[in-house]
This record gives sequence, structure tokens and C-alpha cells, in this order.
Amino acid sequence: MVYYAYIIAAFAAFILCSITTPIFVKFGRSRKLLSAAHDPEILRPSVPDIGGITVIFSFFAALYIAALLFPNLFHDFGKAILGLCIGTFAMVVLGFIDDRKHLSPGIKFAVQVAAALAVIAFGVEIEKITNPMGAPFELGFLGIPVTVLWIVGITNAINMTDGMDGLAPGILAIASAALMVICISIGFPFLAILMSALFGSMLAFLFFNYPPAKIILGNTGAYSLGFIIATASIIHPVKASTFVVLFVPLLALGLPVLEMLVTVFRRLVKKKKIYLKDSEHIHHLLLALGLPPRIVNWFFYTLSFLFAAFAVGTATGDRNLMLGFVALLLLAFLVLAFKLMKLEKKEG
Repeated sequence: MVYYAYIIAAFAAFILCSITTPIFVKFGRSRKLLSAAHDPEILRPSVPDIGGITVIFSFFAALYIAALLFPNLFHDFGKAILGLCIGTFAMVVLGFIDDRKHLSPGIKFAVQVAAALAVIAFGVEIEKITNPMGAPFELGFLGIPVTVLWIVGITNAINMTDGMDGLAPGILAIASAALMVICISIGFPFLAILMSALFGSMLAFLFFNYPPAKIILGNTGAYSLGFIIATASIIHPVKASTFVVLFVPLLALGLPVLEMLVTVFRRLVKKKKIYLKDSEHIHHLLLALGLPPRIVNWFFYTLSFLFAAFAVGTATGDRNLMLGFVALLLLAFLVLAFKLMKLEKKEG
């Protein structure tokens, strides 16, 4: 019976996003809510940058449908969902204004911290850190800054991957699928429903965002989706260990987190301000080498499947689940190899 909840959440999010995204494409064009590609290697005209709104709508609408059909699975999580809604709404507003007005880093950081504190006010907080050598370490008053750091950090890590068409939605679809499988296997049905809805909406949106994109997430989507997956990962039953709710999501989101760490380190070494945008991310370098955007996407999808397989294997110890994600990894590698062969023949 519970498995129907996962299927319905994913299917509802997929259908809703598939229906509403073309509407937002037309609306964005009519209202001139457009953004051009940031890289000269990405050859496409300006497209609507409000895709994040349709994804967020589909996600929460799917959760609402699942809550109506399976209310017992949402029992005791009402406050957490309300906090998630409030924080996500703040991220949507922040992203929409930022796309129009290009807000200062200070304002964006302040709003992100405020959204994280709003979630904490509704009871979502990292309270302890697992100690493999003994009893868990209770964070006490440090729980608030650690939670804020987690949410703001993951939010900006996802935002950094949203630098080219199809990249962030593909990575998030893979990560949410891995976290969904993990939550199902270890008995966290509420979290599994959240990840199912996120997976369905991301997969549907990817059809419209894959190069050449018809619509992009924009900062509206990048901020809010990063906020959702960061917050969702710490909404957990009391029995959950910090290893599961922090380390495993870090593995599943390994690529965005790695990108963020490399970026911060690179900017510190070059004595640049870490919050200022540049064109030296990994995908920028691959594009500069002459690789087409679709090849770059599949390179990152393959790496994401690798992190996802590692996360599933680490969290569950289930060989069959591990083999399933390894099979997907192999498929992604074969697709990447095939596309590279086609590119080589074309250039030859």
C-alpha cells in the first residue's frame, strides 16, 4: 500500500509539471521574463527563466495529493511541511527578484539565512552528530548555526550547478531518485514521498530544459530546489542517525558539493571574493575545450550516477540496489561514449 504513495507522488508531479511547463513557457515569453545563455558555447536564444515556479508548484501539488490519499504517512510532519513551504516561498521570491534586479550577495545571504531560521522555528533542526566511537554528540545551542550552515550551503551548491541547460535538473533527478530508494529501503516513507515528488517534477522539467532549452529554472528554481532538498534531508524520524540524514545526502549530492568546495578553494587561492560569480566552473572549462553542451551534461550525469550508486550502497548495504544504480551508471557511460563517437565522426 505504501508503495502506491511513492508512485502516485512521482506520477502526479511528473504529469503536473509536464502540463504546466508549456504554459509557463508561453507566459514567460509574453511577459518578457527571459534570460540569455551565459556561455557563448551555448547557442540558443533567450528563454523564459521562471521554470522554477512550475517545478515548485508541481512538487507541492503532488505532496498535497499524496497527503489526501495517504494522510497517515504525513502524521506528525505538519509543522515541518509548513516550515518547508514558508522557506521555499521566500526562496522563490528571492530568486524571482534576483533574476530581475541582480541583488547583492549580502541581501541573498540574509534571505537564505532567514528562510533557514524559519524552518528551524517549525522544529526542523540538526540536533546531534553521530559518533562512531560512542554515544552521539548533542549539539545543543550549536544546532541552530549548524542547521543554517547546512541549508544555506546545499542551497548554494545546487545554484552553482545551474550554469547550463539540463545540468541542475538532471543532477537533482538522479540525486532525488537515489535518496528516494534509500528512504524506502530503510523505512522513511515520508521522506521517500518528498523525494518521489521531487524526482517526478525534475524528470518532467528536464524534457523542456535539455539543450537547447525552451525554459530554464532561473534563480527562482535553483534557490528553492536547493533549499527543498537541504531541508528535506533533515526532516527525519527520531530513530534516524545523523550518518543517514547528513552523510548520505552529501554522497547523493556529491557532484554539486564537490563543485562548491572546488569553487570556494579556487577563489580563495586566487584571492577573489568567494560569493562573486565567475566563468571558471568545471562545466565552463569543458565547454571551453569545445565539447558540446549535451556531451558535458552526460559527463556530469555519469558522475552523478556514480555518487548515487555509492550513496545507495553505503546507506543500505543492499547488493541488488547497488547493482541497479551501477547498471544505470554503465548505461550513462555508454550513452556518453556513443555521443562522443558521433561527435568524433562529425568532426572527422
